[in-house]
Amino acid sequence: MTYTIWIVIISLLIIISIVGSVMPFIPGPSIAFAALLIYKLCPLGNNLSWWWIVFGAILTLLAIITEYLIPIISTKKFGGSKYGAIGATLGIILGFFIPFGFILGPFLGALLGELINDAVNYKKAFKASLGAFIGFFLGIGTNILVCGILITIIFIHYIFY
Repeated sequence: MTYTIWIVIISLLIIISIVGSVMPFIPGPSIAFAALLIYKLCPLGNNLSWWWIVFGAILTLLAIITEYLIPIISTKKFGGSKYGAIGATLGIILGFFIPFGFILGPFLGALLGELINDAVNYKKAFKASLGAFIGFFLGIGTNILVCGILITIIFIHYIFY
């Protein structure tokens, strides 16, 4: 294949990874890692060290783990129960199908979950929902950071080597 085709394939993967960093169900860091791996295996990046691939794999694995752990941890830190964590997860899934639902879904899901658990304590339910909301955005931030690092490795190597 010509270099142009490789550049187009890698660029498309980079664009999808950036979108996937903020959208549920699209594994942004995994796609960015796939772009890095394809870059290494194509003629453009054949002199990229395998250490960068190992580094990218570790970052991707950490991003995948933290994407799911951060909302659960932050919900519990803000006083949430198992119901709030389940509600936040369902809110993310259901919110994907509603405009801007992936943003409000974790908050509303955790709120409903906490209210199902304890219908009297609105203040606690709101605080736990806020924790789920913050955790969701921290997870997105982690994904964006990891994608940015992996994409930067590709661009720096492509420009300077």
